[in-house]
Amino acid sequence: MSKNLKWIGGAAGWMYGGPLGAFIGYQLGKYIGKGNQSKETSFEMSLLVLATMVIRVDGKIKKEELDCVRDFFINSFGKFKSEKYFRVFNEIKDNPLPSLRSVCLEINKQVNHKSRLQIIHFLFAIANSDGDLDKEELIIIKKIAQYFWISEYDFNSIEAMFNKKQNLSSSYTILGITTSATDLEIKKAYRKMVKKYHPDKLQGVGEDVVKMANEKFQSVKDAYDLIRKKRNI
Repeated sequence: MSKNLKWIGGAAGWMYGGPLGAFIGYQLGKYIGKGNQSKETSFEMSLLVLATMVIRVDGKIKKEELDCVRDFFINSFGKFKSEKYFRVFNEIKDNPLPSLRSVCLEINKQVNHKSRLQIIHFLFAIANSDGDLDKEELIIIKKIAQYFWISEYDFNSIEAMFNKKQNLSSSYTILGITTSATDLEIKKAYRKMVKKYHPDKLQGVGEDVVKMANEKFQSVKDAYDLIRKKRNI
Protein backbone atom coordinates (compact mmCIF):
# COMPACT_ATOMS: atom_id res chain seq x y z
CA MET A 1 0.00 0.00 0.00
CA SER A 2 1.27 3.48 -0.85
CA LYS A 3 2.80 5.19 2.17
CA ASN A 4 0.55 8.19 1.50
CA LEU A 5 -2.50 6.09 2.33
CA LYS A 6 -1.60 4.98 5.84
CA TRP A 7 -3.92 7.63 7.28
CA ILE A 8 -6.86 5.72 5.83
CA GLY A 9 -6.14 2.50 7.65
CA GLY A 10 -7.69 -0.51 6.01
CA ALA A 11 -7.63 0.80 2.45
CA ALA A 12 -5.66 -2.24 1.31
CA GLY A 13 -8.82 -4.27 1.62
CA TRP A 14 -10.89 -1.88 -0.47
CA MET A 15 -13.36 -3.52 -2.85
CA TYR A 16 -16.53 -2.22 -4.41
CA GLY A 17 -19.62 -4.10 -5.46
CA GLY A 18 -22.96 -3.41 -7.07
CA PRO A 19 -23.87 -0.18 -8.88
CA LEU A 20 -21.23 1.81 -7.03
CA GLY A 21 -18.52 -0.59 -8.13
CA ALA A 22 -19.73 -0.39 -11.72
CA PHE A 23 -19.62 3.40 -11.66
CA ILE A 24 -16.11 3.63 -10.20
CA GLY A 25 -14.79 0.78 -12.33
CA TYR A 26 -16.02 2.51 -15.48
CA GLN A 27 -14.43 5.84 -14.56
CA LEU A 28 -11.13 4.22 -13.57
CA GLY A 29 -10.99 2.23 -16.78
CA LYS A 30 -11.88 5.22 -18.93
CA TYR A 31 -9.45 7.75 -17.48
CA ILE A 32 -6.81 5.85 -15.54
CA GLY A 33 -6.59 2.67 -17.56
CA LYS A 34 -7.76 -0.85 -16.85
CA GLY A 35 -4.23 -2.02 -16.16
CA ASN A 36 -3.76 0.65 -13.49
CA GLN A 37 -6.87 -0.06 -11.45
CA SER A 38 -6.27 -1.08 -7.85
CA LYS A 39 -7.94 -1.09 -4.47
CA GLU A 40 -6.08 2.12 -3.64
CA THR A 41 -7.30 3.97 -6.73
CA SER A 42 -10.84 2.84 -5.95
CA PHE A 43 -10.60 4.45 -2.51
CA GLU A 44 -9.10 7.63 -3.90
CA MET A 45 -11.97 7.77 -6.38
CA SER A 46 -14.44 7.51 -3.52
CA LEU A 47 -12.82 10.54 -1.86
CA LEU A 48 -13.21 12.43 -5.12
CA VAL A 49 -16.88 11.45 -5.33
CA LEU A 50 -17.55 12.70 -1.79
CA ALA A 51 -15.66 15.93 -2.47
CA THR A 52 -17.67 16.42 -5.67
CA MET A 53 -20.94 15.96 -3.78
CA VAL A 54 -19.96 18.61 -1.21
CA ILE A 55 -18.67 21.07 -3.82
CA ARG A 56 -21.80 21.03 -5.95
CA VAL A 57 -24.48 20.70 -3.25
CA ASP A 58 -25.10 24.48 -3.15
CA GLY A 59 -25.48 24.64 -6.93
CA LYS A 60 -22.16 26.46 -7.38
CA ILE A 61 -18.71 25.07 -8.16
CA LYS A 62 -16.27 27.59 -6.70
CA LYS A 63 -12.63 28.03 -7.65
CA GLU A 64 -11.48 28.06 -4.01
CA GLU A 65 -13.12 24.68 -3.40
CA LEU A 66 -11.62 23.18 -6.55
CA ASP A 67 -8.17 24.48 -5.58
CA CYS A 68 -8.55 22.98 -2.10
CA VAL A 69 -9.34 19.53 -3.50
CA ARG A 70 -6.63 19.76 -6.15
CA ASP A 71 -3.96 20.77 -3.61
CA PHE A 72 -5.00 17.98 -1.26
CA PHE A 73 -4.83 15.33 -3.97
CA ILE A 74 -1.50 16.56 -5.33
CA ASN A 75 0.11 16.68 -1.88
CA SER A 76 -1.36 13.32 -0.83
CA PHE A 77 -1.26 11.23 -4.01
CA GLY A 78 1.21 13.02 -6.34
CA LYS A 79 0.74 15.36 -9.29
CA PHE A 80 0.74 12.67 -12.00
CA LYS A 81 -2.03 10.61 -10.45
CA SER A 82 -3.99 13.70 -9.38
CA GLU A 83 -4.14 15.03 -12.93
CA LYS A 84 -5.85 11.80 -13.98
CA TYR A 85 -8.34 12.09 -11.14
CA PHE A 86 -9.23 15.61 -12.16
CA ARG A 87 -9.99 14.41 -15.65
CA VAL A 88 -12.50 12.16 -13.94
CA PHE A 89 -13.78 15.10 -11.89
CA ASN A 90 -14.41 17.19 -15.01
CA GLU A 91 -16.46 14.29 -16.37
CA ILE A 92 -18.57 13.59 -13.27
CA LYS A 93 -19.04 17.05 -11.74
CA ASP A 94 -22.21 17.76 -13.73
CA ASN A 95 -23.48 14.19 -14.06
CA PRO A 96 -25.47 11.86 -11.77
CA LEU A 97 -23.42 10.16 -9.04
CA PRO A 98 -24.00 7.04 -6.94
CA SER A 99 -26.13 7.67 -3.86
CA LEU A 100 -24.43 9.31 -0.90
CA ARG A 101 -25.48 6.43 1.32
CA SER A 102 -23.94 3.80 -0.97
CA VAL A 103 -20.59 5.62 -1.07
CA CYS A 104 -20.46 6.04 2.71
CA LEU A 105 -21.49 2.48 3.50
CA GLU A 106 -18.75 1.09 1.26
CA ILE A 107 -16.20 3.36 2.95
CA ASN A 108 -17.36 2.11 6.36
CA LYS A 109 -16.51 -1.48 5.39
CA GLN A 110 -12.82 -0.77 4.97
CA VAL A 111 -11.91 2.49 6.73
CA ASN A 112 -11.55 2.82 10.50
CA HIS A 113 -13.21 5.44 12.70
CA LYS A 114 -10.13 7.64 13.09
CA SER A 115 -9.73 7.77 9.32
CA ARG A 116 -13.39 8.67 8.85
CA LEU A 117 -12.84 11.62 11.20
CA GLN A 118 -10.01 12.72 8.89
CA ILE A 119 -12.37 12.56 5.92
CA ILE A 120 -14.94 14.75 7.70
CA HIS A 121 -12.21 17.28 8.47
CA PHE A 122 -11.18 17.19 4.80
CA LEU A 123 -14.77 17.89 3.70
CA PHE A 124 -15.11 20.77 6.17
CA ALA A 125 -11.86 22.21 4.78
CA ILE A 126 -13.34 22.12 1.27
CA ALA A 127 -16.60 23.75 2.37
CA ASN A 128 -14.75 26.48 4.28
CA SER A 129 -12.14 27.17 1.60
CA ASP A 130 -14.16 30.09 0.19
CA GLY A 131 -14.60 31.56 3.67
CA ASP A 132 -18.27 30.67 3.89
CA LEU A 133 -19.85 27.41 5.06
CA ASP A 134 -23.23 27.21 3.32
CA LYS A 135 -26.22 25.59 5.01
CA GLU A 136 -26.44 22.97 2.24
CA GLU A 137 -22.76 22.07 2.69
CA LEU A 138 -23.21 21.65 6.44
CA ILE A 139 -26.26 19.43 5.92
CA ILE A 140 -24.51 17.05 3.51
CA ILE A 141 -21.35 16.80 5.63
CA LYS A 142 -23.50 16.04 8.68
CA LYS A 143 -25.33 13.37 6.70
CA ILE A 144 -21.99 11.83 5.67
CA ALA A 145 -20.90 11.86 9.31
CA GLN A 146 -24.08 10.04 10.30
CA TYR A 147 -23.49 7.38 7.65
CA PHE A 148 -19.91 7.12 8.98
CA TRP A 149 -21.26 6.42 12.49
CA ILE A 150 -19.48 9.51 13.81
CA SER A 151 -20.99 10.73 17.07
CA GLU A 152 -22.65 14.11 17.33
CA TYR A 153 -20.04 15.38 19.78
CA ASP A 154 -17.18 14.35 17.44
CA PHE A 155 -18.94 16.07 14.54
CA ASN A 156 -19.60 19.22 16.58
CA SER A 157 -15.99 19.20 17.74
CA ILE A 158 -14.65 19.22 14.17
CA GLU A 159 -17.19 21.85 13.10
CA ALA A 160 -16.15 24.09 16.03
CA MET A 161 -12.52 23.85 14.91
CA PHE A 162 -13.52 25.84 11.82
CA ASN A 163 -15.11 28.61 13.89
CA LYS A 164 -13.33 31.76 12.71
CA LYS A 165 -13.70 33.41 16.13
CA GLN A 166 -13.02 30.69 18.64
CA ASN A 167 -14.66 31.62 21.94
CA LEU A 168 -15.26 29.95 25.27
CA SER A 169 -18.41 28.19 24.07
CA SER A 170 -16.75 26.71 20.97
CA SER A 171 -13.74 25.71 23.11
CA TYR A 172 -15.95 23.45 25.24
CA THR A 173 -17.50 22.03 22.06
CA ILE A 174 -14.08 21.25 20.59
CA LEU A 175 -13.20 19.23 23.70
CA GLY A 176 -16.55 17.43 23.50
CA ILE A 177 -17.80 18.63 26.89
CA THR A 178 -20.32 21.10 28.30
CA THR A 179 -19.73 24.23 30.36
CA SER A 180 -20.88 22.29 33.45
CA ALA A 181 -17.90 19.90 33.22
CA THR A 182 -15.66 19.72 36.28
CA ASP A 183 -11.99 20.66 36.12
CA LEU A 184 -11.11 16.97 36.27
CA GLU A 185 -13.49 16.18 33.38
CA ILE A 186 -11.92 19.00 31.35
CA LYS A 187 -8.43 17.59 31.89
CA LYS A 188 -9.59 14.09 30.94
CA ALA A 189 -11.33 15.41 27.81
CA TYR A 190 -8.18 17.26 26.77
CA ARG A 191 -5.99 14.16 27.21
CA LYS A 192 -8.50 12.14 25.17
CA MET A 193 -8.47 14.69 22.33
CA VAL A 194 -4.67 14.90 22.33
CA LYS A 195 -4.51 11.11 22.00
CA LYS A 196 -7.00 11.25 19.12
CA TYR A 197 -5.46 14.10 17.13
CA HIS A 198 -1.74 14.35 17.98
CA PRO A 199 0.14 14.71 14.63
CA ASP A 200 3.10 12.65 15.90
CA LYS A 201 0.92 9.56 15.47
CA LEU A 202 0.95 10.08 11.69
CA GLN A 203 3.82 8.52 9.74
CA GLY A 204 4.53 8.51 6.01
CA VAL A 205 1.40 10.45 5.08
CA GLY A 206 0.80 13.26 2.61
CA GLU A 207 1.67 16.86 3.39
CA ASP A 208 -1.95 17.98 3.56
CA VAL A 209 -2.88 15.19 5.96
CA VAL A 210 -0.13 16.34 8.34
CA LYS A 211 -1.34 19.91 7.96
CA MET A 212 -4.91 18.91 8.86
CA ALA A 213 -3.69 16.99 11.89
CA ASN A 214 -1.62 19.97 13.07
CA GLU A 215 -4.59 22.30 12.63
CA LYS A 216 -6.85 20.01 14.65
CA PHE A 217 -4.25 19.53 17.37
CA GLN A 218 -3.66 23.29 17.63
CA SER A 219 -7.42 23.89 17.86
CA VAL A 220 -7.63 21.41 20.74
CA LYS A 221 -4.67 23.03 22.50
CA ASP A 222 -6.05 26.55 22.04
CA ALA A 223 -9.46 25.45 23.33
CA TYR A 224 -7.94 23.89 26.44
CA ASP A 225 -5.70 26.90 27.08
CA LEU A 226 -8.66 29.28 26.87
CA ILE A 227 -10.79 27.21 29.27
CA ARG A 228 -7.84 26.75 31.64
CA LYS A 229 -7.21 30.49 31.67
CA LYS A 230 -10.87 31.31 32.38
CA ARG A 231 -11.05 28.73 35.19
CA ASN A 232 -7.57 29.29 36.60
CA ILE A 233 -6.89 25.57 36.35
